[in-house]
Amino acid sequence: MIAVSRGGRGTLVEYRGVSVSYGELLAVNDVSFSVERGEILCIIGPNGAGKTTLLRMTSGLLRPTGGEIWFDGLRVDRMPAHRIAALGVTQLFQDIQLFDNMTVLDNVMTGAHVWTDAGLIDTSLRLATAVDEEHRVRHAAVQQLSLLGLAGVLHERPEALSWGERKLVGLARALLCRPTLLLLDEPYGGLDTEEIDRLTKILAALVSGGMTILMVEHLMDVVMDVADRVIVLHYGEKLAEGTPDTIRGDERVIATYLGD
Repeated sequence: MIAVSRGGRGTLVEYRGVSVSYGELLAVNDVSFSVERGEILCIIGPNGAGKTTLLRMTSGLLRPTGGEIWFDGLRVDRMPAHRIAALGVTQLFQDIQLFDNMTVLDNVMTGAHVWTDAGLIDTSLRLATAVDEEHRVRHAAVQQLSLLGLAGVLHERPEALSWGERKLVGLARALLCRPTLLLLDEPYGGLDTEEIDRLTKILAALVSGGMTILMVEHLMDVVMDVADRVIVLHYGEKLAEGTPDTIRGDERVIATYLGD
């Protein structure tokens, strides 16, 4: 279930002077950068820098008060979230937001809502089209969970899983949306060393399969290891942009964020 970009190499997402304010508070101020197809771009910065706000604008959960966001040649900053999701943008939230009253398999199956066709009436009446589609979704969910090493917990409730396993369930659900762009908000938070290595290998495989990842992360060792490029935000403004090595040696970044 690894998505492949619709176009070749080049720009997938472009932010043009994007700003968002809450009253007099300017959370993001005139930020411009692009995300290239098939890369992992990490956004770093101190708390309150505007990182999560930028992800929420990308997925349509928050509208910018200025500037434009373009995805795959379409302007999306005025589109509703469900339309952006249908274009291939999926976000995995920091708190995962699993349904504890549902099994792992059923949780992952909810990710198929962006591409399924059966309506509420078809489903409630158990029409043949709806039954066939449910079988396809269930098969896809089982396959995705198996690829992430979770075949043994299909019928468990999320509360019975470790934090790392819960994150992988959330990732499986996000991948069932068939994204071209995957938005990750601190995916490594709370993971142990073994789980960090496992997630890093999974993300590398997704990118090798054609996916693009825009990720907010606080763990600098991880960022420097997995990122192709890094954007540094500071008080809602872009402080620096470049490869991990470039960012590691940037005096402004060292002074304001990374420290000695």
